[in-house]
Amino acid sequence: MSVIVKKLFKHGGSYAVDIPIEFIRNNSGSEVIIEATAKKISIRPKTELDNIESDPMFAEFIQALAMDVMKHPEKLHEAKEVWDEEWDDLLKGIVADDE
Repeated sequence: MSVIVKKLFKHGGSYAVDIPIEFIRNNSGSEVIIEATAKKISIRPKTELDNIESDPMFAEFIQALAMDVMKHPEKLHEAKEVWDEEWDDLLKGIVADDE
């Protein structure tokens, strides 16, 4: 991972930072995701999965799913019991993020 120190500058009513072309040459698309915490600001390329995760209803869906699992753990199955070719087709081309 490369690290470069850049200065913020005013751009209209916001602040901006220019991103060197070397950082984006290998990334397709023209959108990025900016994630901020109290200690860090992170900029990364937007992926197809970000569309799902950024939907406000996605967090509610995951929470409802987790609550249902906690209420009915007997309904859980091993992935190998329910996996079939349809899942392989749906996930074709998706690379797992090992974070």
